[in-house]
Amino acid sequence: MEGRPNVLVVFTDQQRWDTVGCYGNPMDLTPNLDRMAERGVTFQHAFTCQPVCGPARASLQTGKYATKVGVWKNHIPLPEGERTLAHHFKEAGYRVGYIGKWHLAATGEKPVPPELRGGYDFWEAADVLEFTSHSYDGHMFDAQGRRREFPKGRYRVDAQTDWAIEYLKGRTSDKPFFLFVSYVEPHHQNDHNCFEGPKGSKDRFANYRVPGDLQGTKGDWRKEMPDYLGCCWSLDQNVGRLMDTLEQLGIADDTLVFYTSDHGCHFRTRNGEYKRACQDNAIRTPLIISGPGFTGG
Repeated sequence: MEGRPNVLVVFTDQQRWDTVGCYGNPMDLTPNLDRMAERGVTFQHAFTCQPVCGPARASLQTGKYATKVGVWKNHIPLPEGERTLAHHFKEAGYRVGYIGKWHLAATGEKPVPPELRGGYDFWEAADVLEFTSHSYDGHMFDAQGRRREFPKGRYRVDAQTDWAIEYLKGRTSDKPFFLFVSYVEPHHQNDHNCFEGPKGSKDRFANYRVPGDLQGTKGDWRKEMPDYLGCCWSLDQNVGRLMDTLEQLGIADDTLVFYTSDHGCHFRTRNGEYKRACQDNAIRTPLIISGPGFTGG
């Protein structure tokens, strides 16, 4: 595997950079990410090129601006001929897999056909995961388009991580892997019109620090922030589970881990929703990388 480390991308949805301790959050919300930052490299000023789900993902997968790739708003499929990260990694001899929210096929609640999966082979995903699930129910689809239900009573972040760990433990090939794990959290649950953290979030995170950009504003952050922070806490707990799995498998030193998000969240203070604005609270994201070549803070 010399010169070809495994690559694990942990991708969240709508996560502000300042929810993470290494960016100054004082709540001890993200101990696992903070440890990852101590070992690896923290990018202090990382920004999305498009503060909305689909275009941000199209740009990340292809390396092209949204206007160039043609996915300039949500629900436009990624053109079938586009070369993505998956294509480049496959050509370099990697096994490529995707688990979670895709949002680049415009199939909504239906399975994503192979030709719209951006070149990924292993597949457990939904095009718009918040359309096929809620925080404690729902499903994704496997490579054959069959539904795979989240276990009843299992929080969505935990269940999705269970499946990512299954993938890591079930590898049978000597090839390095490129695995993209895309969570919907801390994105709001569209049909419920609220954020849905794990049970107990409202009490656990009731005494939060109000970010400076929200002070004196309206929006809905007063009601929604505890569950938003609960989502971020759960994501961190599951990053810890993924990192522990790499250690248990003896591949932690041979695996690059990326942690970032598609855009931030301004809690309806800049417009009528949570994004599509050009202030830091919508475009600035966390970006932490650890592993071979990324050490030292």
